Amino acid sequence: MALSRLEFLKGVAATAGVTSFGMRRIFAAPEGWKPDKTPNITFGVVSDTHLRTDRTGQKIDMAHWPDKYLVAAFKHFHDINVDAVVHCGDMADRGQVVEMQAHAEAWRKAFPDDRAADGRKVEKLFVMGNHDVDGYDYGHGFRVDQIYHDPEELKKHILQSDLAGWWERIWGEKYEPVWHKEVKGYHFFGLHWGVDEMDLDRLIASKRASCALDVGDKPFFFMSHAITHANFNKAVRAYRNGFGFFGHWHMSAANWKVLRLLDGATPSVQCPAIYPFFDDGKWLGGGDQGISVAPIEDELQAGSWRQGLVIRVYDDMLAISRHEYSEGGSLGADWIMPLKKQKPHPLSLTAMGKKIGSPQFRADAKLRVETVGQAFKLSIPPADGNPNSRVYAFDVVVVGDDQKKKLFKSVYAAGANMGVGHAPNGGVTIFKIPVAELPKGAELTVAVRPITSLGTHGRAIVRKSQLCLV
Repeated sequence: MALSRLEFLKGVAATAGVTSFGMRRIFAAPEGWKPDKTPNITFGVVSDTHLRTDRTGQKIDMAHWPDKYLVAAFKHFHDINVDAVVHCGDMADRGQVVEMQAHAEAWRKAFPDDRAADGRKVEKLFVMGNHDVDGYDYGHGFRVDQIYHDPEELKKHILQSDLAGWWERIWGEKYEPVWHKEVKGYHFFGLHWGVDEMDLDRLIASKRASCALDVGDKPFFFMSHAITHANFNKAVRAYRNGFGFFGHWHMSAANWKVLRLLDGATPSVQCPAIYPFFDDGKWLGGGDQGISVAPIEDELQAGSWRQGLVIRVYDDMLAISRHEYSEGGSLGADWIMPLKKQKPHPLSLTAMGKKIGSPQFRADAKLRVETVGQAFKLSIPPADGNPNSRVYAFDVVVVGDDQKKKLFKSVYAAGANMGVGHAPNGGVTIFKIPVAELPKGAELTVAVRPITSLGTHGRAIVRKSQLCLV
């Protein structure tokens, strides 16, 4: 059983280790599955690309909002011969036509005429987000209507003035508020921003029999920009094989809590962003495991990530691989979900907590502690002793003369959101604590333990150090 934060704190002064969860993969692959098996369908997933114009509104600000990461993702999808690409919305940051056109240009660099190198059609499975529809009105330094004062001129530059028309002109396909597409025998359903979610449910219901959505274990997929709400989630629970994709929150796919169950039943993925936010520390709590995790500090250390997913679907399982597109690399072992119904579901927090394993320091790992100016500097070694359990952050506890007064901190692991092998400082996490925050005492005991994004954790390393102020 995982130690609570309180139990960890109690054990620090005695240089306690903690109990490991074990060293298993996050999910067990179905019996008989072979990694070289050919998938039935492969598709890429991106979200929240947020290409933005400069202050003239005429062209994309490539200095600060470049398209190169989106192009890198599309070209990666091309190179691995995907059958389709999902985009979960927020393409045009300020809702401008030129921003959406920049996405079409990026697409054509990888898939000219919507074709793969061998001539196969690669299906676009795109939905619009709030920025595509309403972004012209958000501000972000200036509002688009501050550039185009005349209402009629403004209409020429924003997507909202003619969503259907601009969608057809830019993407070469009819705009439908909710849509259904079939790719290699698999069914996909999409919902654009601002459309009633129950319209999506009604569309799925209308195809339930003709598309055999409840037959066997074969999944169907649905997507919208933001995660759906209670009424839709309750409705989709009635279907045997639904699987959802959502964007909007810019969470990192290194955080296992992007995997979730809608209404406790329907599996889904909160897709990572090409343009990220860093503050996903609030998602690190243990949920139904009751593990308490403090706010994570120094998020910039976690890496300036740009991520996407590749989904491979087999007869008996679905595999999700995670990729980083700024410096490159994989985010670790694939997430494997058997398609046969199981209780508890493999994506439940309880099931993941049991199978995720615990990140571990190597046996020879050493914690370095030194005083630098008016700060206590910790150099935390990589916790890569169990490669299948990726460390996401570290709990840090400092104890002085009074054993009851302990300083508790949490810090992102270096490169927590970057591809394997791309962490800064060789994976050493640098963390400074101002001397003024430290407990009283000439000799301090420092304990550090690695944690995953679910709160499962490995054994602590401990170091006693003199506080040497100059």
